[in-house]
Amino acid sequence: MKYKHIYGPVPSRRLGVSLGIDPIPLKVCSFNCVYCEVAKTTLLTTERKEYIKAEEILSELKNFLKEYKGTLDYITFSGSGEPTLNSRIGYMIREIKKFTKIPVAVLTNASLLPQPELQEELSAADLVKCTLDAARDKYFKRINQPSPLLSIDKIVQGITDFSKKYKGTLLIEIMLVRGVNDEEENYRDLHNVLKNIRATKIQINTVVRPAAFGFAKPLSKEELEFAKKIIGNNCEIIGEFNRETNKAYRKDLEEAIVNSIRIRPQTIGDLSSGLGVHRDEILKYLELLTKEGKVIEIILQGQKFYKMKNG
Repeated sequence: MKYKHIYGPVPSRRLGVSLGIDPIPLKVCSFNCVYCEVAKTTLLTTERKEYIKAEEILSELKNFLKEYKGTLDYITFSGSGEPTLNSRIGYMIREIKKFTKIPVAVLTNASLLPQPELQEELSAADLVKCTLDAARDKYFKRINQPSPLLSIDKIVQGITDFSKKYKGTLLIEIMLVRGVNDEEENYRDLHNVLKNIRATKIQINTVVRPAAFGFAKPLSKEELEFAKKIIGNNCEIIGEFNRETNKAYRKDLEEAIVNSIRIRPQTIGDLSSGLGVHRDEILKYLELLTKEGKVIEIILQGQKFYKMKNG
């Protein structure tokens, strides 16, 4: 069966073997982050509605779980936009709990967490990862390029309030981009607000995949260590994805991507359509291949393409 809203399993650095649920069309989001590897936001909005029918998603998931013979560490709401924009995400989480014991995770930019109703909906998830790249307006606008209706102070308060009532695993991810939010002032602001957030883990990350914006560049290991020292609060630096240790790694898919790019340069959309694989899965392997210098990105007619370095 071909799935429209379910993808994976995907190898994840945090979640192991993760089956993705994509409840939002490409690219509907409340942010337009400079480091986003999916695509630039085409609909910048804070409006919650049933962008994709919950029953369609649940039907696909039930079918997948009947067919799939492997193991899953998480069923994860993520994908092509901000998943909490789907107004029935709480309903879907509760329904999933009725037919499987696999833990449910939600990866969110936290922009809508000031809403008490969303806090209640996400309380049913086993794991929630919130993005918090800045705690001051100038850095927030610079890196996340949010809807003008959003306030970083309200978002911080929303995460704080949620953390005090949430019983599951709460991760806070801080994405750092060179020349954008990598200043000591931002690190000290984050240190101060994180003291009041009851997180299971606080994780620092930097650009590792090709971003939709060409100027999003990573920090060095030394720069990340400096940020970690200032941000404090027992934060940790996210480790790299490892082929040997991740159970969801597929050698056949990596080889298919390499062989496809070797024929001609392709966009992420080209690879996704041609291989019948979700964009998020393609991106995981491009992360490895670009980091190893086997694949490079080029701009042709305003679009980003990927090609073999020596091809």
